[in-house]
Amino acid sequence: MKKIIGIIVPSFCLLMACTNNRPHGYHLSGTVKGLDTGKVVVKIYHQRDRTSTPIDSTIMQNGKFELEGKIDTPQMVNVMITPGNWAFDIFLENKDLKVHADTTGSQYYDYTAYGYDKGANIKDVRESGSANYDDIQAYQNNTEQKSFDPVFDSLGKLIEGETKNIDLQYHYRDQMDSVRNLLQAVKLKQLGDYVTQKPDAVAGAYLFSHLYTFSSDMTVAQMESFMNKFTGEAKNSSYYQYLNEELQKKKAVAVGAIAPDFTLLKRDSTPFTLSSTRGKYIMIDFWASWCHPCREAIPHWKEIYQKYHDKGFEIVSVSDDSKWSDWKRAMDMEKMPWTQVCDEFPVKHMPAKVGSLYMTHYIPFYVLLDKEGKILVYSGKEADIDNKLKEIFGS
Repeated sequence: MKKIIGIIVPSFCLLMACTNNRPHGYHLSGTVKGLDTGKVVVKIYHQRDRTSTPIDSTIMQNGKFELEGKIDTPQMVNVMITPGNWAFDIFLENKDLKVHADTTGSQYYDYTAYGYDKGANIKDVRESGSANYDDIQAYQNNTEQKSFDPVFDSLGKLIEGETKNIDLQYHYRDQMDSVRNLLQAVKLKQLGDYVTQKPDAVAGAYLFSHLYTFSSDMTVAQMESFMNKFTGEAKNSSYYQYLNEELQKKKAVAVGAIAPDFTLLKRDSTPFTLSSTRGKYIMIDFWASWCHPCREAIPHWKEIYQKYHDKGFEIVSVSDDSKWSDWKRAMDMEKMPWTQVCDEFPVKHMPAKVGSLYMTHYIPFYVLLDKEGKILVYSGKEADIDNKLKEIFGS
């Protein structure tokens, strides 16, 4: 089971409208059933740093509001109504747009314990007039994709109900990973067909950026092949720009590249720099004290370390723990005889610094380097490391 880390996704009611292009900007008229008055704020979500920027606002009266403005490129935006933090997403572009939201059946949340707000995501939202919106809705409501929902619901209940046997819980999680991989393959095929037909549609770039977020095993070649299909507005969109930045980061940690250097602190607060290990084969082990599969893998790595250490093999474990007390407690229990450092979290609510540098969207994750620091293996699978070490050192 892969423990996914650092992923926070905004509310996902996908909507959009357009009939006629408006060269001078957008005109958005909306109604909200269940709310009478409030402040309406439109925000753009930034995938790079998980922040939001307000771009427009107005006052809602008698459940109605209107907005006029101009947006550089079509994109998904979040509409927030206060008080109450009632939220829904729409696809905003420089056209005449109409949206109707109904608070009935909204999904309430309370994240105050984690430093966030509480409020409600409005689920019943309709937007009219946009071909992009229609295409997104057709994609998300595809019957083949929807056929996976009952399986996810069933496995979700098994995971939630299994509180005593952690191994069995992770068995169910592994099954969910397998089903999710099947669904991702279906989505990628359908989206590829759509982009081939409409390469300039921003909807395609948006949907691929969202799909990419949950397809961390996507290779450089797969990303490049898909992104080469985009043209026009899609290629000029913020989603394409984000994907291109992610692609460059992936290339930096692809097999054959020189591993990005980093410096982190060891347990005694002395610095450790990766490049100081040149001349040995190094496995970077991304793990955390709270990660069950990571802890389960430690006995195996102790055997591997003992087998190859005298031949020039080292391990550097990079912990994703935000609390050093948890990290130290785990080290005391596991007694790992190799270098241990702890990652840093310089930006609030963002993943760890080195984990992000190496594009580790889940843990455990392993990166094997040669004596010059070149990446030989980049994988979440123990067997991939084992096989390469056998190739290098023999039996």
